[in-house]
Amino acid sequence: MSAKEIAMGHDARVKIKKGLDRACDAVRPTLGVVGMTAMIESLGLDPIECDDGVTILKNLEFEDHYENLGLQKIRKAAIRTSVEGGDGTATTTVLTQALVHEAFKEIANDSSKIREVRERLSIGLQSVLERLSMMKRDVKPEEIKQIAEISSLDPEVAGIIAEIIQDVGVHGVITVEKGSKLGYSKEVVKGARFNKGLISPFFINERETGSCVLEDAYIVLVDRKISSNEQIVPLLQTIGTGKNILIIADDVESVALGTLAQNAVQGIARIGCVRNPYSASAARDFLFDMASLTGATVISEEMGMKLPEATVALCGRAEKVVITRDSTTIIGGKSDEKLAERVKEIEALIENTTSEYVKETLEARLAQLIGGIGVVRVGAYTDTEYNSKKYKFENAINATQAALQEGILPGGGIALLDASLIAEDPIFKQALITPFLQMTKNAGMKDQEGYRFIARLMGTGIDFRTKQDVNMFEAGIIDPYKVVRLALESAVAITISLISVETAIITIKDVHEKD
Repeated sequence: MSAKEIAMGHDARVKIKKGLDRACDAVRPTLGVVGMTAMIESLGLDPIECDDGVTILKNLEFEDHYENLGLQKIRKAAIRTSVEGGDGTATTTVLTQALVHEAFKEIANDSSKIREVRERLSIGLQSVLERLSMMKRDVKPEEIKQIAEISSLDPEVAGIIAEIIQDVGVHGVITVEKGSKLGYSKEVVKGARFNKGLISPFFINERETGSCVLEDAYIVLVDRKISSNEQIVPLLQTIGTGKNILIIADDVESVALGTLAQNAVQGIARIGCVRNPYSASAARDFLFDMASLTGATVISEEMGMKLPEATVALCGRAEKVVITRDSTTIIGGKSDEKLAERVKEIEALIENTTSEYVKETLEARLAQLIGGIGVVRVGAYTDTEYNSKKYKFENAINATQAALQEGILPGGGIALLDASLIAEDPIFKQALITPFLQMTKNAGMKDQEGYRFIARLMGTGIDFRTKQDVNMFEAGIIDPYKVVRLALESAVAITISLISVETAIITIKDVHEKD
């Protein structure tokens, strides 16, 4: 049994804020094109050297439990921005620290203002986003490489990303894998991604990413629920032990789910179970699309097939399957002539339909079958080097696609700085200039230089590499609107959460533990 300790009111908030400040201070120096790096001890391995906020925050842990609460909150904010936008973790961290600092000043001597400050934060966020929306513009084709280079700080990486986005399109799927040779290579393979993830966390086999990765996978497609051992055990025995298996069905539940999870946990087979993302006729269409992509046969009782009698011949194959909490990506499907037939069938349906809705649905299905998946292969001497390069690629890919989806803003903190000039709420007026001032500091400029620039701001910005005033769009110094939006939303959400804390409860020790 563990003993607990409680802190209340302002004292609780201050203790939590101390941990948030310590974590933010570790990330702040990495912000901007001339940001510094962090070196992180990795027991038994080479030190990790990185300039990524999420990696730094994931490797932090404080002795003080109250401070850890603050660390966990800022880590959550940074991860959300990173996962959805692919970049902006340092901006999120700096913005969050600044907003929390300003909000705490407002409520320090009067906790009755907490509700009012929460409302001001929500209203102020919408006002800032409206201002940023007026400033953004669409990406020009020649700017794709610039955006990737700003995120990766590597011209070679940026060039590869620009080329592969041209191959797979703005909304195309791009994955990063370990290569067999040093350096970088790319190709486009048959594959698809859909928005359904793991049914159970017991199928996770990559703990760091919380995903299930299946190499050289067997693909099993079923048009109904799987709930009993009688349905699934014969097929598992037929495929054999040590294999990688993806099962897509209406659902997998009850005893069958327990058996499959047990097989996965015990290492008898690597298994991933995913629900069909559609229902009714759309679910049937989806299964037959996946069958044409992977060479599988849909196991359907309507067609005289029963799952207990299924053989390996009915399974499809794929080079790799990656299943996360929210999505499934099939890479390198082993299709045959059925794929070409399926494509022609859908093209004929598109030509003959008069419904715009049906046409859009069919075009989306066709794009998934013929679009392919971009694969970037990264070769490195060590796993540590590979993971660092992989993360750099993934961040830059996500940031570039985010820019193409929602447009771009002037970079270098200038968009937020511009928004601060028209902000009415003092919380935002001060907090929004903080990313820009942090970049001036990282560039070796004194605080007064940054403030002098703010005073003369007239549609320009600073190239921190040359310390010259430039037009940010013309100089190619740009930020994806989506990344800035996510950073603001995450920062405001964490600030509202922290100022709302009235009670903090931590575990101090086991009551039976001897001193």
